[in-house]
Amino acid sequence: MITPSLPRVGAVAAVSIVALSGCATGTLGVSPETVLSTVVANLPAVIATTTTTTTSSTSRSSRSRNIPESPPPTSAARNVLRTADSYVGVKYVWGGNTPREGFDCSGFTKYVFAKYGITLPRTSREQVRVGERVAADFRALRPGDLMMFAEPGQAISHVAIYAGNGVILHASSSVGGVGYTDLNTGGDWFVAYFVAARRVL
Repeated sequence: MITPSLPRVGAVAAVSIVALSGCATGTLGVSPETVLSTVVANLPAVIATTTTTTTSSTSRSSRSRNIPESPPPTSAARNVLRTADSYVGVKYVWGGNTPREGFDCSGFTKYVFAKYGITLPRTSREQVRVGERVAADFRALRPGDLMMFAEPGQAISHVAIYAGNGVILHASSSVGGVGYTDLNTGGDWFVAYFVAARRVL
């Protein structure tokens, strides 16, 4: 399995009150009721596993989640993840579609999967309609799946590629470009607002 190069990206400070995605707009893909019910179901995982300690003027969060280990990636998923990894560090640009100009979240997924003959729509809100539906549950995910995120009452606003074992690979304004976020130890926003997944491989 590909081991994500997490140190190349840096830490992600993700909080639920900040919109982190910056993904291109599009048509609604998931109803607000579905978004709300999934967010409510995921919130305990964030609240119950996050403890905050304050030492003098420094506030730290120590997180530990029980995200299950993923099955090994298929050969197709391994290829997609290897290609996606090759763009780590490409800058984030809202509406960006190529490594040269930069990527936004859905521009990145569209570009990577197109390398393997898989045509995705342009926006995250449209990409939630393609492929096979997968439950928004880490136990159901496989490496190479698309994960979609949305805040309560809002449409899908972000998409990422699941790299496996609780790690996502995405183009995000929160990390300034293409990079990894380890949801085992951070990325509260992504854990709380994970509302849909699709399998296109």
